[in-house]
Amino acid sequence: MAKTLYGHRIGANVHEPEAAQAVKLVPDNKTLIALPFNDEHDDEVNPTRLKSMKEIFAHYQPSREVALHTADGDSDDYTFKFNNLKDFTKDGIIEQSQLLQELQEQENVYSRLLDVLRNNESLQTVLANEDHKKEFLELLDTLIEELNESE
Repeated sequence: MAKTLYGHRIGANVHEPEAAQAVKLVPDNKTLIALPFNDEHDDEVNPTRLKSMKEIFAHYQPSREVALHTADGDSDDYTFKFNNLKDFTKDGIIEQSQLLQELQEQENVYSRLLDVLRNNESLQTVLANEDHKKEFLELLDTLIEELNESE
């Protein structure tokens, strides 16, 4: 038993992370109803006996057409295809689109930059002083111009 101080427990509670449940095969005495995940409407339902998730994905071939908007305001149509459960995750969807991959890369760069800004004391000191901050921004503008010229 943990020690108490004025009725409060002193110590820590350990919470084990809960693992996501894996998809289990459906036993023979049960029925799994799976419907297509696409825009095609099916008026006639024909029950089909499928024994695994692989067979379900091969039979229905789920896909979804989505319009993704770029920063320029353009719209690109993408068709996402789902061949397994991993394709429904964030990483699975990003893997299928070049635009989303570029946005993910940009997010990673920004998050690393934010970490540097938060943890670099010398940079925080420079940014705290208005004159130093202005000179630093001018230096960055010059570097950006040089990088653009080299391309």
